[in-house]
Amino acid sequence: MTEHCISVSTDSMPEKRPLPVQAKVRHIVVLALCVLAVSGSLLLRHGGDGLYLFGIRWPAGCPLYQNFDVKCALCGLTRSFCSIAKGDFSGAAQFHSLGPAFFVFVCLQIPYRIYALLIAHTENKKLRLTGICLALMIAGGLLINWLVYLGGLIL
Repeated sequence: MTEHCISVSTDSMPEKRPLPVQAKVRHIVVLALCVLAVSGSLLLRHGGDGLYLFGIRWPAGCPLYQNFDVKCALCGLTRSFCSIAKGDFSGAAQFHSLGPAFFVFVCLQIPYRIYALLIAHTENKKLRLTGICLALMIAGGLLINWLVYLGGLIL
């Protein structure tokens, strides 16, 4: 019996490279920060004069606001995250107008990073580019929001 050999070129097949160590470390760090942010928003309580963790006043605050009475681009995000974690979405938007969008972005990072570390084992370029685009959009939104705030101070 004559055997037929079919030559298959691997040039057209996408190359699957294993996730480099540097990418794994990046995923672990971002995952840890996102879990810390979400769990912190569940544990912290905001009162009229600051944030509290188990009844103890949280010492961290914005140095720009404390020293110059000017809010930074991220001022209000912690209180916004705390409000969202408690289910108060309208209050969250009052603390920071982009707080709800930023909170959703942070929450979506958790399953994405777990997927990248445990399931994917290879880099998904489309998913990575989507995440980068979303991050740039939120960063741009934070910058525009802050510039509008600063413009209101000047005018």
